[in-house]
Amino acid sequence: MIERMQALLEAERAGVACLAVMANKAPPGEMKDFLTRLRNDEGRFCAGLYRLIEARGATPRQTIGAFADKVLALPTEPERLALLDKGQSWVVRKIDEIPPAEMTTGEKTFFAEMRQAHVANIEECRKYLPAAP
Repeated sequence: MIERMQALLEAERAGVACLAVMANKAPPGEMKDFLTRLRNDEGRFCAGLYRLIEARGATPRQTIGAFADKVLALPTEPERLALLDKGQSWVVRKIDEIPPAEMTTGEKTFFAEMRQAHVANIEECRKYLPAAP
C-alpha cells in the first residue's frame, strides 16, 4: 500500500510541476484559472498522500515523476492538455486498483475524494481539447 501511495505522490508532484509552468505561461482568463485550479488540486493531493504515507510509518519519497518533463516537452497546448488528460485517467485507474481491504477508513475517504476530483478534472480538461476528426 505504501508503494502505491508513493507512486501516486510522485505522479501528483509531477502534475504540480507541469501545471505550475503551464499556468504561469497562460494569459489571464478561463484557461489560466483552470490550470491553476488543477495545479492546486494536485498540490492538495500531494499533501494528503504525504500525510497518509507518514501515518503508515514510512517516509514519503521526494521524487517528482518524469511525467512533468514529458508534458512540458510537447510543442503545443492541446498536446500538453491531451497528455494531462491521460495522466488524470492514469491516477483514476491506479486508485481503482487499490483493494479496499488494504485501506483504512480514512484512506478510503481520501482516495474517493481524490478519484472524484480527478474524474471532474478529466471532464473539464476535455472541454479544452480539440474535437477528434
